[in-house]
Amino acid sequence: MSKITSVRTRVWNWTGPTVPPTGNFCTNASDALRENGDAMSSFRFHQWLTCEVEVEDGTVGIGNAALAPTVVKKAIDDWYAPMVIGEDAFDCAHIWEKMYRRSHAWGRKGIGMTAISAIDIAVWDLMGKLAGKPVFKLLGGRTKEKIPVYYSKLYAGPIEAMQAEAEAAMKDGYQAFKSRFGYGPKDGMAGMRENLKRVEAVREVIGYDRDLMLEAYMGWNLDYTRRILPKLERYEPRWLEEPEIAEDVNGYAELNRGPIPSSGGEHEFGLIGCADLLRRGAVSVLQYDTNRVGGITAAQKINAVAEAFQV
Repeated sequence: MSKITSVRTRVWNWTGPTVPPTGNFCTNASDALRENGDAMSSFRFHQWLTCEVEVEDGTVGIGNAALAPTVVKKAIDDWYAPMVIGEDAFDCAHIWEKMYRRSHAWGRKGIGMTAISAIDIAVWDLMGKLAGKPVFKLLGGRTKEKIPVYYSKLYAGPIEAMQAEAEAAMKDGYQAFKSRFGYGPKDGMAGMRENLKRVEAVREVIGYDRDLMLEAYMGWNLDYTRRILPKLERYEPRWLEEPEIAEDVNGYAELNRGPIPSSGGEHEFGLIGCADLLRRGAVSVLQYDTNRVGGITAAQKINAVAEAFQV
């Protein structure tokens, strides 16, 4: 009944209208390049992959992937699906290790781990459907009555528009907010002042009894971040998210020892990578994506390690 008989993938394409972002909309890793034009083009999600894992009684579990969907589809169709077909869906730990170890030479990060994530999420959805329970029940059940959330938008734009957006979110009941920086090293000190103006403007609206998180989306470097941190401290941010490229773990560790906690992990892949961030004190807030780190099977292990570090 729980033997996997097929693994199917499909890439969904957005076909509606799109509006290119204005300049200085959100810093990102491509800002360091000399090309002109839309630096955010490689960070959009106008395609999405779904992965369906089916067992012999016709029950289907659904997973997903956001990064490079057409490439991930090829990896699943040609490499991972044959490994999974014929396995018992409830042997999720074995299935995960089989995918991970048989593609270890090339698949432990990036496209490979994203493909593993999509299949693993589908397997967990499948187990929930076969057991007749929501997946959170399989993971230990509810531990809290409510989970706090934050408003995660506030991309850089005209100050008045950002303040109006924050005001509207407050009316919707949000008690925490995340804002994006629009300026980085290429914009010099004038750009740094523009960043500070927008942080101050949002604080004017939400006050200091609500959390404010700040994100640079890997658009800065270590030197720029060192220089701006003392200027940001007065605004009491809850954390600074991904100020520089994800691989500079030493840089993150240095920044995390400063006055503003560092957040990261969104562009990390797998248990070992996330454990390294924690062990080296690189982040105070770990923000991995389940559909990048190896799915729910890996996420459980990452959560346990994070708990041991009180993160």
